Formats: sequence, structure tokens, C-alpha cells
Amino acid sequence: MTMLSLTTGFLLWMCCAIHKASAGAACEDPPLVEFGKIVSGVKSGYEENDRVQYTCNPGYALSGSEWVTCHGKVWMPGPPQCLEIPCGRIPAVANAVFEGRNKEKYEAGETIRYQCHEGFQVTGPPEIFCRRGNWSTPPFCEDVTCEPPPEIAGGKVQGIKKPRYLPGETAHYQCWQDFQMTGASTVTCQNGTWTELPQCKVNVLPGEGGKCGPPPDIENGDILSFPLPEYDQGQSVKYKCASFYILEGPEQITCTDGQWTNPPICLAACTASEEDMDRNNIELRWRGERKLYSTSGDFIEFDCKVGYVQDPASSPFRVQCMDGTLEYPRCKRGRNCILSEAEMKRNNIKLRWSRKRSNTYRSKETILFTCLFSYQEVSNPDDFEAQCKDGVINYPRCEWYFG
Repeated sequence: MTMLSLTTGFLLWMCCAIHKASAGAACEDPPLVEFGKIVSGVKSGYEENDRVQYTCNPGYALSGSEWVTCHGKVWMPGPPQCLEIPCGRIPAVANAVFEGRNKEKYEAGETIRYQCHEGFQVTGPPEIFCRRGNWSTPPFCEDVTCEPPPEIAGGKVQGIKKPRYLPGETAHYQCWQDFQMTGASTVTCQNGTWTELPQCKVNVLPGEGGKCGPPPDIENGDILSFPLPEYDQGQSVKYKCASFYILEGPEQITCTDGQWTNPPICLAACTASEEDMDRNNIELRWRGERKLYSTSGDFIEFDCKVGYVQDPASSPFRVQCMDGTLEYPRCKRGRNCILSEAEMKRNNIKLRWSRKRSNTYRSKETILFTCLFSYQEVSNPDDFEAQCKDGVINYPRCEWYFG
């Protein structure tokens, strides 16, 4: 037999072996899945009944079976899909409302647009979007209103001052008699601050250098002494605010080079209106507290009324009084709870007192439980005073013991 014949025979045998080996592979490689990968069962060739396992990338959820099996040269039941995880409730932004309907779940790609309240300016993109189960960073609403325009030495603000001024609003100054104004008499609120204030300088006559006229008036306050027509260099007066007002700034001002140093202002108190609280379905957090008046700077804590839960778009429930202004939080109607006899039996508990006419409890209502006879508490004692929370009751648990 020649060398050529041997070589030809070997090549034919190799071709047949390769053909048989390829014919023995029952399935082709399992298909790839977008946003996912195979984590188990990977081989160079797949035979009948071989299995592979899929998993999804973070932020994606598996739709379909995670395992597929080689059966009759086909992967059964077919590869799964990796779908983006939806997002939950939208994040609350203080001093803002959002456009659109409030939902429990938002699909991937959905967007929400915020709008700041009047007097607040948005910082950051006003829209957020849902991606892989998470919301993008929400914006911040910056307070760009102005506090009442400050008093100036030798003059005053015309008219009655408001607690807050919106951007673009103006205030007008006038000087006392025998004082002359330097600078513009009108100031404007811009980005939370006032434009440059004017000055009122006394018209000094020969031999009268350094004297001041009457001290400036302040709203909701007065000086503690009888005002004089003029004051010498270095003389001082003290101020006091009316009841429920807080003095901010120096209590005492001094006549210096013919002008008074800057006087203080009196910040207004806040009144927690029953009508406003009812409108927002809230009440004072501490039941025994009947303090409806709070001085500027104090904090007031609110809570939802029985039957209501916190609105996701609400402002914080701990509110600071700011010169007579309160920003009330808001609650929406909550879901009722239905008492489950099966859950009570499973946890070996019963109602502490005689049963109500109905097994329905409103959100925030308290349900008092106790153990069945021959059972003892396993849960924390506080858990036996359960509260209906927007349709959910966390039942305490008891276990049997040898009595």
C-alpha cells in the first residue's frame, strides 16, 4: 500500500469521526439574552437533556424560566427576557409639586416633572426618570423670597411690611425730617436678597455736627424711653417687641456721626390654624399639646389624623415658624385594615377587649392584642399595641408554654 493511499484513508476516517461527533451534538449553543448572561451549565457541546441557567444584570428582572433544557435539538421552554425593574413611589421634594398622577409603580423610562412653589427656584434638572428600578436625582427648590426689608438709620420703609417678598417685588424708603437720602429710594428683591439700601444722612447745620434725629420706628416694636427730637453723639436707645414677637438684631442702637446704627426687627409669631390643619388632614403630633401660637424660629411637629397617611409629595412634618409663616404638611386618605382571624389564630393571639362591631380599622387606629390562654408573648410588648398602617397590620406572636 502506498503512502498516498494511507494518507487518503486517514483523512476519510477523520472526516467521518468529525461528522459523527457533530451529529451527536443535540443542540446548538444556547441563545444569548440581552441584559443577562448564562451562569450555570456552560459546555463546549450540548446533548439531550442538558440544562443552562440564566440570570439578569443588576436593575433587570427575569421574565420567563431561568432554566432551559436541550430537548429535540431545541432549547425548551425558550430563553427568558431581562426586563428593566420598575420604580416605586416618586421621591418627595420640599416646596414643590409634581405634574401627573401619583402611582404606586412607574415603568422604566417614565419621567416626572417637578414645579417649585411660588417664591422658590429649581436647582438641578426639573425632571427625574426611572432607570433600572431607581429614580434619577430629584431637584432642589431654593427659597428665593426675601425677608422684610431692613430698617435704616434716619428713615423707614413706606407702608406696612409683609412677612415675605417674592422675587421682583419692591419696597420704598423715605427719610425722616431733616435727613437727606443718598442712593435709590426703591429696593428690589432678587434671589433672596435686597438690592443696595439707601442711606439717610442728617442735614448738619454749622455747630450741630454729630447729632441724630428721633430713632427709627420698627414694626411691632418700640423704644423703651420717650423719644427726643434730637440726640447727641454716643447716646443710645433700647427697643422692645410686642407680645408674641421675637427681637432679631441689636436690642440697642447708638447715635454715631449723625446717624443711628441699624435697628432690630420684630419677627411675627405663627398661628397653627385649626382650619388649615383640617384642610390638610393633619393635627398637632402631641395629642395633649394645644399650643397654637409659636414664636419665630420655633419648630412645630404635625401628624396625620386618624384615617389618613402622609402624602408622598408633602413637605416635612417638622415645620419651623418663619416670621409668622408656616408651611403645612399634607396627608391623604389611607386604606382601611381588615382584621384577619386566620392571622390571629396562626400567631396565637386575640383582641384584648371585646370585639368591635366591625373588623375594619381606619389607618392609624390602634388594635390591642393579647395572648390566648396558655400562651406567652414572643414579640416585643409594644407590638401588642399594633397600628393600622395604610391597610397593613403587623400582628404580634405568642407561643405555647407549660403552665
